[in-house]
Amino acid sequence: MPKRILIVGLNWIGDAIMSMPALQACRAEHPDAHIAMLVKPYLKPFWEMHAVPDQILTLDKMGTTISEVKQYGFDTAYILPNSFRSALIPAMAGIHHRIGLRGDHRFLMLTKVIPLAGGHQSNEYYPIMAPGSADLVKELPALQIPDAAFQTLEAKFPNLGNYAVLMPGAARGASKMWPLDHFEKLARMLLDQTDLQLVFAGGGGDAPACKDLTAMLGDRVTSVAGKTSLQEWAALLKNGRLAVANDSGGMHLAGAVDVPVVGIYGITDPDKTGPLARRFKVVQNSSVKSRDIARSSELAVEALTSITPDQVFKAAKSLLA
Repeated sequence: MPKRILIVGLNWIGDAIMSMPALQACRAEHPDAHIAMLVKPYLKPFWEMHAVPDQILTLDKMGTTISEVKQYGFDTAYILPNSFRSALIPAMAGIHHRIGLRGDHRFLMLTKVIPLAGGHQSNEYYPIMAPGSADLVKELPALQIPDAAFQTLEAKFPNLGNYAVLMPGAARGASKMWPLDHFEKLARMLLDQTDLQLVFAGGGGDAPACKDLTAMLGDRVTSVAGKTSLQEWAALLKNGRLAVANDSGGMHLAGAVDVPVVGIYGITDPDKTGPLARRFKVVQNSSVKSRDIARSSELAVEALTSITPDQVFKAAKSLLA
């Protein structure tokens, strides 16, 4: 009987993308296995763009999720998050082999505890999902955007063409956000010195700032923040000539659809969480680099503020060339 694998997925788009190379290696190691993902509901359309999962389950109430997982008869669970809950679900569902990092007092719920790997965050997932591939050359993430996403994007925004995407938001707040007035100055440089249209993109929380920036910058600028589905956001990036983003899910998504991307880093560490992409530039002034930072960090804000629009423009121009 083919192996039945449940992968408890990560909760953020950027982290999910960084787990993709190991997931792709897992499929190569288990070509006949049934592989299911268990993810938060908002990530279901995201994982529908990836070729590996045969099934996508979504997290509901604890009891409901455990019952659903139990009925599918998985024999192995690869648990990618470090949380207690992520290990509790497969344990309560009776999955025999439960493999993951030690994290959050949950080692008794794991049948195999994996040491934390060094280097880029993407390295951490190979020993969990594809230990036989850990020392091989790593593949990049691979997304397959459905035609329908391009069609609905065009229907919503029929006048987009020859554009760069600017993404001023970040889930971690000010500690990862380049100042908005710097984004405005960068936008003016791009408008003055290139023939590009500009599109401001992001989630609903980014919409007010993107709307304000658009209002300041004239008729070659559009905001789609909060107006696209996740798959349409991927299609928007795929059709663009360039993306500029903070260290965020949007930056990782741009890399995953193979658009050139400039990543703006304060004190987070691009050696740990840099974009998995063929064409990217990281702009960072700080010699202090940390994987985990507080949502409100004066040091991070100072480091981000020190990055000038001219620095980012030069990086963007080199990728456009």
